[in-house]
Amino acid sequence: MEKTATRRGSMRKTLIISLSLLLLTLLSFVLYMYIYKPLDDRREQMKTELQTEKKLLQTLQAKQTPDELRVSIVELQKRVPVQPFVEQFLLDIEKAEVVSNSEVLSLTFQEGENVEGPPTPIQKLTVNLSVRSPSYFALEQFIDTLERSKRIVSVDSLSFTGYEEWTTVMDEVPELSYSLTVSTFYAPELRQWIKQLPPLDLPQPSEKRNPFPSLTEQ
Repeated sequence: MEKTATRRGSMRKTLIISLSLLLLTLLSFVLYMYIYKPLDDRREQMKTELQTEKKLLQTLQAKQTPDELRVSIVELQKRVPVQPFVEQFLLDIEKAEVVSNSEVLSLTFQEGENVEGPPTPIQKLTVNLSVRSPSYFALEQFIDTLERSKRIVSVDSLSFTGYEEWTTVMDEVPELSYSLTVSTFYAPELRQWIKQLPPLDLPQPSEKRNPFPSLTEQ
């Protein structure tokens, strides 16, 4: 009886180990297919989008009417502002934190780096994040929310710093801790184009009551 019980215990232990290894293998596959591979694809998409914005900036040097120039600059500023606007970027990170139910444990900024490649007037603002998310889906949602910001946001790197060890196969998936490096961009040289713009030709105000008095008083 004791040998039978011992054998059953050994078989059960072997089964648990085998199932654990299988789960880890499946998780590795899921990580690659749904996290790393899409991340690489998104990085390539961001590079293409940034190149497009560079071309748009270069077109500002061509001859354009004042109205065309104004529209081009306004559209470009939505994606690549003239200042770093760190506070705005922090709000975008906070939004991603709330939407994905994640927690940013720490962050450090690297401001004023030049964009890699040929000389360009575009500067890069990079932040290194330490984040904890309740699941892989929350991690992906955190990244997706950042990349959907009005400004161009590029995810440069993603690495896992560890997770709680499973004790049994029936345990819930532990929270994920990971390091994330993301960048956004700004173009200080756009200031010279803004200064050269003629005053905006606005129609005379009507006699209607201003619905936003507080804005005009500032």
